[in-house]
Amino acid sequence: MNDHLSSGPQSTGSPTADPHRTDRHLTDRHLTEPHVAVERLERYSRAEQEEILGPGDDPYGVAYTGLTFLPKEIHFGVRAADGRLVAHTGLLPLALTAGGTDLTAMGVGGVCVAPDRRGGGLAHAVVGAALDHARTLGHRRALLFCRPPLTAFYRGMGFREVTPEVTVEQPEGRLAVMPLRTMWAPLAAGADWPEGPVRLRSLPM
Repeated sequence: MNDHLSSGPQSTGSPTADPHRTDRHLTDRHLTEPHVAVERLERYSRAEQEEILGPGDDPYGVAYTGLTFLPKEIHFGVRAADGRLVAHTGLLPLALTAGGTDLTAMGVGGVCVAPDRRGGGLAHAVVGAALDHARTLGHRRALLFCRPPLTAFYRGMGFREVTPEVTVEQPEGRLAVMPLRTMWAPLAAGADWPEGPVRLRSLPM
């Protein structure tokens, strides 16, 4: 789920912090900071990730899954008045099969907010801008993987849990059952999610 470390697959993911704690930076339901400006980022590497979260080998708390994740291709961020990057969301189009139906979805990941700016609506703003961009590209569905403490935040943004088993690809042709929560959101009127097992046709993002 993480595009932050290099241009290749990484064993890190989108939700921030320790898997056993509640994530205060993603509990904001409304924008409490006025005039939040979200921008399209030309690049997002480990340097930009550390600008937001500081150094660390497992900033999203998902190393315990043992999974390898793909980097994102499209990036959005929020900068403080001094130009420092303080929030990020990434996007990556995905091919998958759900309930025997082949479809595409826009993967959402790499969501993070700087510790000193959490609780101010930045996560809501940057994820919302990314979803709006996915709509302009014609995508009808968004998909993400997150740890259980984050599901309430994403429900507040219109995501719904996918309850059937989700299988994802891993290096060397291996398949793995996704241990994180899988959630999807409709991006267009009439968009639905087929019932049944889900098979991602790539590494997760």
